[in-house]
Amino acid sequence: MTTINALAADSQVIEHGDPLADGRAFRRCLGQYPTGVSIVTARHGEKTVGMAVNSFAAVSLDPALVLWSIRCESGSAAAFLEASHFAISVLSSRQVEVSQLFGSGHEDRFKLTSWTAGIGGAPLIDGAIAHLECRLAKVYEGGDHWILIGQVERYTRSTGEPLVFAQGQYAVSQNHPQLAAAARAAGTYEPTRENPLFTSLLTSTSQHMSRLFQEHRQALGVTPATSRVLNFLSQGAASIDSLEHDTLLGRGAIEDALSELIKQGFVEVNAGEYSLTAAGLEKRLALTQRAVEFTAEQLDGISDADLAAATRVMGKLLSN
Repeated sequence: MTTINALAADSQVIEHGDPLADGRAFRRCLGQYPTGVSIVTARHGEKTVGMAVNSFAAVSLDPALVLWSIRCESGSAAAFLEASHFAISVLSSRQVEVSQLFGSGHEDRFKLTSWTAGIGGAPLIDGAIAHLECRLAKVYEGGDHWILIGQVERYTRSTGEPLVFAQGQYAVSQNHPQLAAAARAAGTYEPTRENPLFTSLLTSTSQHMSRLFQEHRQALGVTPATSRVLNFLSQGAASIDSLEHDTLLGRGAIEDALSELIKQGFVEVNAGEYSLTAAGLEKRLALTQRAVEFTAEQLDGISDADLAAATRVMGKLLSN
């Protein structure tokens, strides 16, 4: 019990309050719960609709029921409510661009994506790791959303890793680092080509370093999201669509980051293009300098030979 309490003490309150007083803050709170990313599609008459959602959830095994929700004011809501069927395509970790395409509501999204017609004509996105073809069973009103219950009439499960969305950004699932730690403690861990726990060790190291560096971000008054936007904008002005595509942050997280950076005087917007101010360039340079110093501190005591070997290994892995 003592250990559990000690771990819980590492969690610090960042923000709290009435969800109606600050919708963006409430959205960030909801973002603490990781979800998969799926595309929901349907066909009604001559109209084909589709959108990226992370509200998909299982309801029942017998009968086989699932649910998802759509904003009442969405232009696609009527088609989804009137269609006899809808399909859910659970995206793989390689389908970030598909998620971004359907999240943006691009007019040609079905022309730019490979798909196959399923039951009721609902498109099934090629390359997804799971498909669920559903008959619309019930619709419930849930505040500013419609909640759609579907009875699964056919499913398909395929190989691949899921695409994950958490804390406002895309992510991938990994074996928990404690698996590698437990294997090392048991004396069964050997970082060989055949041992997949080696990748868990890499992930654990990356997460550990990121947590350590978070103190320095906070000291400079930036968050992981705002620092990523600062780094990207240091290459030149960009639209919010470009930021969403290249930073792998969700649109909500980007909007929050830009709002905060503009408030701090680090970013300015002109004709839909965002760019760093002089103060923003200084902040980015300060962040880069601190990252260089932090890296040097962490690598102190490690031999040049070991560093060179580690660099070769990681370079090789990145090139595969």
